[in-house]
Amino acid sequence: MMSKLGVLLTICLLLFPLTAVPLDGDQPADQPAERKQNEQHPLFDQKRGCCRWPCPSRCGMARCCSS
Repeated sequence: MMSKLGVLLTICLLLFPLTAVPLDGDQPADQPAERKQNEQHPLFDQKRGCCRWPCPSRCGMARCCSS
């Protein structure tokens, strides 16, 4: 019984490794990718470093421009 459980656990870990789990959004490894996505967004103003109005949630971590 225990050997069957061990084999099943091994197969599951091979099929679904723990590194395949996505990182949380606040992890430093994720932030450069989000900044790059912000800069590619059509409403992102690169000179001011913020999103123009209307500031969509898809603009990511960038702040909304005040005016």
